[in-house]
Amino acid sequence: MLQVKNLYYWHNVENSLLNGVDLTLKQGELLTILGANGRGKSTLLNCLAGLLTPKSGQILLQNENLASLSSKQIAQKIAYVSQQSPQTYQYKVRDYVVLGRAAHLGMFDKPSKSDFELVDQALNKLGIRHFAEKVYMQMSGGEKQLVNLARILVQQPQLILFDEPTSALDYGNVFKTLSLIKELSLQGFTIVMTTHNPDHPMLLHSSLPNSRVAILNEHGRLQTGSAPEIITQENLTALYHTDLRLLEVPELQRQICAITHL
Repeated sequence: MLQVKNLYYWHNVENSLLNGVDLTLKQGELLTILGANGRGKSTLLNCLAGLLTPKSGQILLQNENLASLSSKQIAQKIAYVSQQSPQTYQYKVRDYVVLGRAAHLGMFDKPSKSDFELVDQALNKLGIRHFAEKVYMQMSGGEKQLVNLARILVQQPQLILFDEPTSALDYGNVFKTLSLIKELSLQGFTIVMTTHNPDHPMLLHSSLPNSRVAILNEHGRLQTGSAPEIITQENLTALYHTDLRLLEVPELQRQICAITHL
């Protein structure tokens, strides 16, 4: 479904953020990418979304070269929730979310009743129907993130890219977001998400055994495998330069990641 072949990207040729990245994902697969700040996780997602042009290499989506697709074609296939909230002036939430249908409409078409029905379904699914008449730009970061998730649902893409989707959320909404990501994967969406929290891919792996994890290291290379293969104390300590421990919690029937001391 998604193939990345020998991808390179740099701002400074002497410091390549992406250094020969290779990746293959099937339909419905979930990949969580771990990496320290400034290592190129967002850069990789921006390349996958067609927002940045790689210096070399190829990105294929369903055997089509991403570089040959128009912006509208990309928007029909790929949804991207970045860390930056878009400037939407005084759009109310319902009007902002329906913009997710834009790639499926003609140049002069207006959203139809069925488009707004998709919006209402998405807001209800996320438990944020009461946000519908709020002004998007006046909402908190966590509220905006949930609204952005609703916009993805109405966009109905094939590939979904999440850049640290839980970074601004409280614990309850972290649970809601990860549960939605799990559900989207089970529905056949291919998903790539980034996070700093190793517990998230371990939690997802417990309910999605075929989910995968990758580490983007300081040399710009991507190491990919299953959660048990990639999330090791050795890898995490090297990645974050912090003494971390993986602890088995019998009550949870899985491991958790813990900092040993301050």
